[in-house]
Order: sequence, then structure tokens, then C-alpha cells
Amino acid sequence: MTDGPFRNAELSSRWKRYGCDLVSDATDAETRTAQASHSMLEDVDVKAFNALLADLKAYSQRPQMDLDPVPSIEAAFQSHPPSPRMDDFQKHLLANLREQVPLDDALNKALRSSITDWIGMTKNRIDEECIRARDRRDMSPEDYRKGIDRNREAFSAISTDALCDALRTGDKGAFKQALQKKKGLDEGPDE
Repeated sequence: MTDGPFRNAELSSRWKRYGCDLVSDATDAETRTAQASHSMLEDVDVKAFNALLADLKAYSQRPQMDLDPVPSIEAAFQSHPPSPRMDDFQKHLLANLREQVPLDDALNKALRSSITDWIGMTKNRIDEECIRARDRRDMSPEDYRKGIDRNREAFSAISTDALCDALRTGDKGAFKQALQKKKGLDEGPDE
């Protein structure tokens, strides 16, 4: 991709596409949200995360659980390749377990909390890219305001549950259908 406000940014082509969508009046809010969600999934090894979740779920269903599950949970994390998403998930899970939350509840709460953190961090990262694009003059002041507003709107509409489900099921393409081109003469942006 050689054009768009993020053309000089060190971002994947999906995020550069999202940058174009932010300033395009032809892209509706729903499409921007789907593009952001899809791009987030592209940033994580969904299969590895799904395998970790499966291991943790299997551990939680063992008939004889450890009195202190923390060492076994830590061992499960160590048996999978590390990543920022898994590190954040582990931090939340261990905090829940140390507060004596039952393992199944701790898993669900940790996954939701880590995804909420992830959404916030990613939104802030794109805001920063908008600032850099404006400072490089890759984005006009008007497009910058549009980009910041639309980025906030898109990230506030991201479904934490849908991202949780995508990671639980290992479905990296969970948002692809929402990104399919609209067909028909009467279809167009909602704005």
C-alpha cells in the first residue's frame, strides 16, 4: 500500500488499510469496526492462544485439582510460545487465582480483562499513528480530527465477546464476513 495516512508508518497492510478507512467517507462505522477487529486478530497467533486456552480448560476439568493451581497454570503458559497477549492474559489469570476465584471463573474474567486491555492499547496505538501522520503531513488537520473521532468510535464498538469467542475457537477469520464488499446498487455507507 503506497497511499493513505499510514503509508509511512511501520504497520501491517491491514492496519494501513484501516488508516485509509478512517479518513474515507465511503467507509461506514461498522466496516471500520470489523476492520479493526480483524486486524487485531491478525496481530496475535490465534492458534497458539487457542491451544493454551484448551490446555487451561482441560486442567480446570481435571477431577483432582491442585490445592494451589498457580504453579500448574504457570507451567501451562511456559509450555506455549510467549507473546504480549498471552503475558497479559497470564497476569490477569494469576491475579484472579491469587484472589481465590474459582479456576473456570478466573479463566473467563482474565480473558475478558486482557481483551479489554488489548482493545484499549490498540486504540491508543492507532491514535498515536494518527498524531504521527498529522505531524508528517500525511494526514490533513481535518482528516486527523476525523481519524481520531472515527478510531474512538470503531474501538468503542468492538465486541469483547466476539474477540473472546474468536480466541476460544481459534477462528482467525471471525470478522472476514463483515468485511466483504457490499453488493447492490442501494448498498453504501450508513453515514
